[in-house]
Amino acid sequence: MTRVDARTVRSLHVVDDPLEEVRSSLLRLAERFDPAAAGGLTATFVIDVAGRGPTTITVQDARCFVSPGAAPAPDARFATEPATWLDLVAGRVDGIAAFLAGRLRIEGDLNLAARFETLFRPAPGATRVLRTRHTTVRGLEIESIVAGSGIPVLLLHGLGASKVSFLPTLDGLGGDRFEVHALDLPGFGRSSKPIPGGRRYTMAWMADTVHGYLIRNGIRSAHIVGNSMGGRIATELGLRHPGSVRSVIGLGSAVAFDEYRRIAPLLRVTRPQYLAVAPLRARRSWIEAGLRQLFHDPTRLPAANITAAANDVLLSLRDPGYRLAFATCARNLGLEKGHGRNSYWERLAACGVPTYWIFGQHDRLVQHRYAERVRTSLPAAKVELWDDCGHVPQFEHPERVNDRITSWLERIEAGR
Repeated sequence: MTRVDARTVRSLHVVDDPLEEVRSSLLRLAERFDPAAAGGLTATFVIDVAGRGPTTITVQDARCFVSPGAAPAPDARFATEPATWLDLVAGRVDGIAAFLAGRLRIEGDLNLAARFETLFRPAPGATRVLRTRHTTVRGLEIESIVAGSGIPVLLLHGLGASKVSFLPTLDGLGGDRFEVHALDLPGFGRSSKPIPGGRRYTMAWMADTVHGYLIRNGIRSAHIVGNSMGGRIATELGLRHPGSVRSVIGLGSAVAFDEYRRIAPLLRVTRPQYLAVAPLRARRSWIEAGLRQLFHDPTRLPAANITAAANDVLLSLRDPGYRLAFATCARNLGLEKGHGRNSYWERLAACGVPTYWIFGQHDRLVQHRYAERVRTSLPAAKVELWDDCGHVPQFEHPERVNDRITSWLERIEAGR
């Protein structure tokens, strides 16, 4: 069956009585539940299908319960039309594609929402099967979503984000050519959040943790795609473990920033990240405004998706472990040594794996002038500066990013 993606997704199913079929499909969810996929998960989901009303799905003790009505405080809530819901349960489209196309609206924990369909056995003939994976690396549990089969590709999110920031790339690449792993880095998403100390939350420690993920999953080598801090970690992985990296693709990749050189001495002698333990009050309007600043043209995204992302950030900020991880990673990025012996730019010049860099002309976090600096340090690298892009090209220009990454991967593989 031809795969349906977010660009072409549309209603594919017509029935005589869709609401009756919706009711039946909701009741059958308990029969399709996969206890092994749930593990020790305890979560409550509300599914609100237009014309049908809400239904609550409770997962607890490796069991699934379906009940009418809406739980008062679900972990995630889905809202959609009958035709879309029937396409979802029949496997004609997956939840990621439906969400990106604006056919599925989500509130609450986006990571749990992305995991929802992986809790059930796929329907016969499903266009694509998503899997949630939990990998233990040095005592930490790393959660990832895996799609597709073939050459391994890892997606590493930026500071403060999670694997859901790579949903368009997971959707675009996860087919029959690439096995795509979208990770929650330690401290973020649904992965473990250890207390800072020692090397924790340095870029080297993050890179070594990702390398451990590769080893634990039997992946000898992979292409590594990173956005912002994830791009910095991808580069560090290529420098520290080049034999495990087929190539590095950086999207708005963090570098050693000249802007922080003046405050680096202060960061070295203080530990301001521990202020993050204190409760933080933030408004959704502030978060939404901040998210829009990541884009050159935020209207390219459905407003409902920005609201969903803002709600997810607010939920994350309630967790002191997340706040500590965020602040510690930010401090360590600010401490990056940009000049002198063993500095970032000196080490980058010695990078031996193929690299592809995309910078945005309107990126407010990673200034576009770093594109030229990367060209100077790595003359063999492929470097592009997009004049219509901000900090997260995978969301602002998902089709272009997917096409460029696919072409790059095919080129690298052809030369291996």
